[in-house]
Amino acid sequence: MIMYGKWSMLFGNYKGKIFDYKGNELFLIKKKINIWKLKVNYFITDKWGKSLEIYGKNKKHSIYVLKIDENIFELKLHKGNKKSLFYNNTQIAAIDEAIFLGKTTIITKSLEYLSEIFLMLFCLKIGENNKGITFNFGYIGKMEPIDLNWKP
Repeated sequence: MIMYGKWSMLFGNYKGKIFDYKGNELFLIKKKINIWKLKVNYFITDKWGKSLEIYGKNKKHSIYVLKIDENIFELKLHKGNKKSLFYNNTQIAAIDEAIFLGKTTIITKSLEYLSEIFLMLFCLKIGENNKGITFNFGYIGKMEPIDLNWKP
């Protein structure tokens, strides 16, 4: 195990934390839902106290953006259970979730960005209930196109 996360909800406020394998806190996350604008934002504080934000780039909620200094990470959701992660417009990871919740496969050679990859995936999981047997058929409807030829 390299990293793990925990989330909780109290009075409609979602909070999450990501830890390294030693139990040191890497990120503190607050999920904010704006029902009137149909937007979800994630406000993050890293272990050095730096403030970050993950936000939806489009109305379909199929692209999420994280800016760190001049660098941009984009998580694109595809039809089904597939996701792609881009760093400054270059794909660095492919993600696939099993139809049974609980198993996620991340394919990447960009280990230097592993904490950002995990952070973006974990944020989208905050608020999901994983109790009992659950089937995840993924995103349905029109989502982002996927590059089936991408290799790490």
